[in-house]
Amino acid sequence: MRGTVSVHPNGYAFMQPEGGGAEEIFIPPSRRGSAMPGDKALVRLKPGRPRQGHREGAVVKILERKLSELFGFYNGTYVVPRDERILSWFFVPPAKRMKAVAGDLVRAKIISYPSSSGQAEAEIVEILGKELTPRLESRIILRQHGFHEEFSAKVDQELASVPSAVSVKDSAGRTDLTDLPLVTIDPIDAKDFDDAVCVKKLDWGFRLWVAIADVSRYVKLGTEIDFQAYLSATSVYFPDRAVPMLPEQISAGIASLKPDENRLAVAVEIDYDSTGKPQREKFYPALIKSRFRMNYGEVQKILDRSDPDLIARYRTVILMIEEMAALARLLHQARKRRGAVDLDLPEAHIRLDEKGEPVDIYPYPRLFSHQLVEEFMLQANQAVAEFLTRKKLQFPFRIHEPPAADKVQELDRFLSGLGFPLLARERSPVQVRPRDFQRLVDRASRTPLSSLISYLALRSMMQAKYSPENKGHFGLALDHYCHFTSPIRRYPDLMVHRILKRGLGIEDNGLPSAPDGLSLACDHCSERERAASDAEREMAKVYQARLMSGRLGQQFEGCISGIIDAGIFVEIDRPMAEGLIPSARLPGFEHEPRLHTAFVQSPRMELHLGDRVLVELESVNLEHHEINFRLIGVSESGFTKPAKSLLAEPRRKREPGRRKSERKKFRTS
Repeated sequence: MRGTVSVHPNGYAFMQPEGGGAEEIFIPPSRRGSAMPGDKALVRLKPGRPRQGHREGAVVKILERKLSELFGFYNGTYVVPRDERILSWFFVPPAKRMKAVAGDLVRAKIISYPSSSGQAEAEIVEILGKELTPRLESRIILRQHGFHEEFSAKVDQELASVPSAVSVKDSAGRTDLTDLPLVTIDPIDAKDFDDAVCVKKLDWGFRLWVAIADVSRYVKLGTEIDFQAYLSATSVYFPDRAVPMLPEQISAGIASLKPDENRLAVAVEIDYDSTGKPQREKFYPALIKSRFRMNYGEVQKILDRSDPDLIARYRTVILMIEEMAALARLLHQARKRRGAVDLDLPEAHIRLDEKGEPVDIYPYPRLFSHQLVEEFMLQANQAVAEFLTRKKLQFPFRIHEPPAADKVQELDRFLSGLGFPLLARERSPVQVRPRDFQRLVDRASRTPLSSLISYLALRSMMQAKYSPENKGHFGLALDHYCHFTSPIRRYPDLMVHRILKRGLGIEDNGLPSAPDGLSLACDHCSERERAASDAEREMAKVYQARLMSGRLGQQFEGCISGIIDAGIFVEIDRPMAEGLIPSARLPGFEHEPRLHTAFVQSPRMELHLGDRVLVELESVNLEHHEINFRLIGVSESGFTKPAKSLLAEPRRKREPGRRKSERKKFRTS
């Protein structure tokens, strides 16, 4: 089978077969050959039944190399890659070393790849210094995950023909919505604005307008701008800056829905009755002028009537904001009745000082104003997907398949032990519905286990992705769904805009909606989305490590967020950071994966996923972004006690053939 290889630092790998339909294939270290992260390879499947849920295979041929350069430390002879997934060191010939000395961080071009017949070699092309600053770390992480901050010279040439303002010619033939009190609502530090909304309360119900930046007007298929956008397929967001998919002249310029400036948009107009049930949808190209650029905090204060100055500043749209809130509440209630899953997991916000160093990491407040905008975007996305389906057009669906039966069964078994079963006794795991997950989350919402259960529910689910084949959206409990509302930062949305215009009879040049055609584009965009998430997660770890490096010896309370053979992960409350209690620091450590439990002999105790603990910061490795804790105490009933006070009765010797899950009882405090 052909596919793309992802390598783990421990040496094993997985191969995702082409087409995206088949499950990943496990490749043990001895069968990985010279495959590196992102390589396209030919893999021979091992005969026999899958082991631990995965088929096994061996790399027999590298078809295409993904990496052409790497970052690493030069040790005087070799470049040692910073990316731990690159398991080979690269020899640097004397003539290819520039003036690098041992200890320098360098960027190197790969001359030859590792193989059974020869040494991997590289040429140093840039010396970056010896100190790893956050800015340099972010540059390395972006490159490691296949993203580039710079656009090509050809893109710069094409940008010369992109206008800086909307002309009379551009606005001809469009529905004029400039009299509507449309507003944009975004994070306070947003740079690009691709959606504006407006609601009017009428005698029979509500009318909603969602106006989305008409990016496809400025980004044409076949241009270098489009090709560069397709390669990234998504913007990447770091705490100190955004790395846009499109050049700023478009993303923050002519396409951005700035207040008091005429902008081209694609409008979705939906009528609802007084209960929030949709009655009619319309789609058309429009000319708009946003009244205000608002942020979530401002909208929330207006709804709470807590800031007279804001109410005075936005007095002309206050009534409209309140009507938006009324409609959003109806839409949210309808979504809950439908059984859609709403996992309210905390999102970390990293606050930086003027030097770009982290000073705090805390949960980003979840406001009703966030939900308000989210409801309107969901409505627009769903309406477009249903329209294109009725038109029998091919487009990239946003799909979310039901969770695998074995994961549902494992989750149900574990949660039943906590008193929160997922399934009714007579139900089969294959019959699980979105409503089952939402009921589970609702039951746990007012208990100390709320975050744990939401996290486990999320982890049991499949990952959403793009697909030319409609398989529904499990989490949203929808039969048809796509991404349409963010064409500035997501390439699939740009594809949908092109296809929608074709469906409306506005544009149809017979060209595909993406350079590689629909099927390959869906696979590519799904992969780039995962890469962006990985890069953002890795950058968050950089800031966590830098912030915690100055707090050695301090004690923190937190929650057990993961248990593996190497130890116990703990996420502390404030600052929000995750570290490991190594198993070597827990005498007699024994891991029971099916129970999400660790057994420790001295002092004798059981540690469960979700338990509250007190830890001491023992060490921080800035180079590898690793945080290590020492266990001080375990919390029971909300109070942290020294670990030695939790001595349990000696565990009986395991009886032959008897499973641990039959012997163990869970603490539910």
